[in-house]
Amino acid sequence: MRVEELLRDRGLAGFGDSLVNFLYSLAATRKYGRPMGLKVGNRALAEAVRRSKFRELLPRRVDRKTMGDYAEALIAYAWLRRLVTTDSCVEILAENVDSPVDAFTDLLKTVMEALKGHEGEDC
Repeated sequence: MRVEELLRDRGLAGFGDSLVNFLYSLAATRKYGRPMGLKVGNRALAEAVRRSKFRELLPRRVDRKTMGDYAEALIAYAWLRRLVTTDSCVEILAENVDSPVDAFTDLLKTVMEALKGHEGEDC
């Protein structure tokens, strides 16, 4: 599936929303040693998209919510393809769990690196 196609996949973005919140909550839970349920906002994801250079792959005019959806779809795609694991994502996020922008910037950079060798493959 090409990047453009996976970014338009509403089901992938919906699943990605749940996955992103789960991964971030798990990272915080492991770091602080107590159960936490966190939600990652589109503002943080959109800024992470900008900082990770993923923004360069997106259509020119997109709003913050759309950028957040794109980030969620990308993370979900990589996770479903087993290009990243739950543990690797949690480890990356836990390093900067107090700053969701920094945490997801690092995760998006890792995901984009993992995807480089898999462009053009079917999902």
